[in-house]
Amino acid sequence: MGPLRPRSAILGAWLLLAAAAVLGCSPATPTQSAASPTTLPPTAAPTFTPLPSASPSSPPPVSFVWAARPDAFPGEDGASLTSVAAGPAGLLAVSARDGGEGSPTRRLWSSTDGLTWQSIKPTGLPDRVYISGLWGAAGLYWLRGSLPDSDDPGILYRSSDGLTWRSARAMKSDVFNLSVVDGCESSTVARNACSVFLTGTKDVDGVIWRSTDGGDTWAKASVADATGWKGTQDAAPVEILGIIATSDGLLAYGNGLANASDTGGYLQSRFWRSTDGGVTWSRVPNAAPLGELLVHDVTVADQQVVAVGEGVADQIAVALRSTDGGRTWARAATSGIAADGNLSQVLIGGDGYVGLGFANPAAVDDFPLHESVWTSVDGASWSTGPAGDLEGGIVDDAVRFGDLIIAVGRAWTTEVTGTWEAPFGPAVWTRRT
Repeated sequence: MGPLRPRSAILGAWLLLAAAAVLGCSPATPTQSAASPTTLPPTAAPTFTPLPSASPSSPPPVSFVWAARPDAFPGEDGASLTSVAAGPAGLLAVSARDGGEGSPTRRLWSSTDGLTWQSIKPTGLPDRVYISGLWGAAGLYWLRGSLPDSDDPGILYRSSDGLTWRSARAMKSDVFNLSVVDGCESSTVARNACSVFLTGTKDVDGVIWRSTDGGDTWAKASVADATGWKGTQDAAPVEILGIIATSDGLLAYGNGLANASDTGGYLQSRFWRSTDGGVTWSRVPNAAPLGELLVHDVTVADQQVVAVGEGVADQIAVALRSTDGGRTWARAATSGIAADGNLSQVLIGGDGYVGLGFANPAAVDDFPLHESVWTSVDGASWSTGPAGDLEGGIVDDAVRFGDLIIAVGRAWTTEVTGTWEAPFGPAVWTRRT
């Protein structure tokens, strides 16, 4: 999915998903490789055992290396890779850049190894379509596309190879913060047998839809205590950002006010559990320290769940961990330094957890954005690594791909990483787990 960039946590912040991209009106694209699609090995969780206590840990330094610089994406000056997804045919990514008339333009790129990328021209989508999301789930690729210059709310499309797309369901104009995930553990091989879920916000309420037939039909799940607040002018939605499989059920996560009747305060993390495959969901009691976190991402390894994001008021990195499937939580140790930024995404590495985030330049008086790589052996204590190649750009999304972590975003075309000169363009970094 996608990673999620920090949003304001103050009541009244009502964020709409903007239509993102025009596909099919970009320069001529290279010929797609005739090689047969690569079937990915399952992305298994590491075998390390999380520690029960919050004792300090010193993970080995983590560094990403360049996989593709901006000049590897011809015709994409001024663009960024905003989303990346792993699936049965390899990696797909979406590039976005501002068009000449002020509207964004989009192209799809594919890679079988994360190192070389080719622009593709898919079929089954309208000639011109805005893309507002790209995901890999249940053995398929998914995207939400809508027609430009219209009030069309869009259609959810699916594909097994990234080239040929077909409709999965029509969307509603009042559905926001959409994400597509499945309900299987990361080590599951036959992912096309997984239930697939749509999570998001409908009007101001958190919602989950479930499909057990690969997206042919959908049923709305029963989600307890997911009501948002809406006033005459302001609103505080409940957003459900994603779902993960734990050792004893499913865990959904998102943000909202502490209670629908509470019309003051900050948006904070919310969690829901399901023990019937995602048909019904009950909210995890709003006990400390859930009110300290605006959650952006969640992952699971062995028996431990780790949730990351930022403080509800100070935008400083916050990480929580749970060893009972998300029923109860404890706060992990982070630096507490504004210059280290927040935690916008968390992934599983071979030697622990890897987090990505950036500092808010308004808070640290530092531009360009400072991209941070966080690491933790046990999920209980987190630290940032030394500056590396990510200093040459800004990461928008990342995904686990076999034994690699693939980070995508934008960087500047220079001989020396870390200098900031025009033009910038799409960029990819890798880290072997």
